[in-house]
Amino acid sequence: MNPANYKDLVNSRGYKYHYYAVAAEADNLTIVLVHGWPNTSRAWRLVVPFFEEKGYGVIVPDMLAYGGTDKPTDYKEYQFSLLNKDIVDILDAEGVKQAVAVGHDWGCGIVSRLPNFFPERFIAYAFLNVPWSAPSPNFNFEQFLAQTKALTGYENFAYWYFFSEEGADKIMEDHIESLMSTIFPKEHHTMKDAFAVRDAFKKLLLSDFKAPVGDFLTEEEQQIFVDTFRKNGFAAPLCYYKIMTANARNSDDATIPESRLLPPLSSPLFFGAALQDPVCLPSVGRAAMATLPDHNVTIKDFDGDHWLLEYPATAEAVKHELHAWFESTVKPTLKARV
Repeated sequence: MNPANYKDLVNSRGYKYHYYAVAAEADNLTIVLVHGWPNTSRAWRLVVPFFEEKGYGVIVPDMLAYGGTDKPTDYKEYQFSLLNKDIVDILDAEGVKQAVAVGHDWGCGIVSRLPNFFPERFIAYAFLNVPWSAPSPNFNFEQFLAQTKALTGYENFAYWYFFSEEGADKIMEDHIESLMSTIFPKEHHTMKDAFAVRDAFKKLLLSDFKAPVGDFLTEEEQQIFVDTFRKNGFAAPLCYYKIMTANARNSDDATIPESRLLPPLSSPLFFGAALQDPVCLPSVGRAAMATLPDHNVTIKDFDGDHWLLEYPATAEAVKHELHAWFESTVKPTLKARV
């Protein structure tokens, strides 16, 4: 990703956003790529050049809390409606009327709400690892844990407790090498053992746990991660978890009218399931997408773990499957609307 293509924008709620932008050639699609935790726009570095070369417009923000974008530490600033408006502000600044949204990890949560709050600005939605999620004005974290455990046999999201603790950010910063071993492990069971057992994640960090990391995490990439998060900290990124464990998204979801609870039937959907992801299980993702039987849903399996975008082989597969979907499904759907 060419550093010259990064821009800064002070948006409508006064936050500075740092984002990557390349304009579409002719009438090609513009795609908005939304990263999750703990990443920046750099997460898409193996995908973006491919689409640039094919003439696609590409917009890749450092989302709120990350990279060169502002980092408020009040979790109320992370309502999906607000994060959605932040993205729309970037579209406005770039003169893009409509785009395709693609999310990974927490980016999928953000993308899930775009058809609820701004359906007129997006023509299709893609989700990697984490599926589309319905608005939940009665969300309760404990019930959510119980429901996921009933589906998977273990508490996939038990780590949210630690991530929501006061001081968790400092522990992560002080034990950042252990953090990399825990979230980017070479062995998938390491991630499951840390994430799906209450207090396990915290105990591993405090014990300075070390394990082999995924091959994508070269010494250079490890240094980039350390430099990025030692500079910016984890307090703001953890707001994405705190707002959930506080059941504080409910009022935001409650504002969505019944007519907008689902994505428009005219908008194609894509779900990329990671077969080796021990936290965001593909079976759960498929079940979520199956709640949209009347929609045009494409599901593709990838033989990788949670970090599909980081491994060259799986990133290669992702970009080609997305491209095939754009060309075979999204573009024809768009032409049929006109």
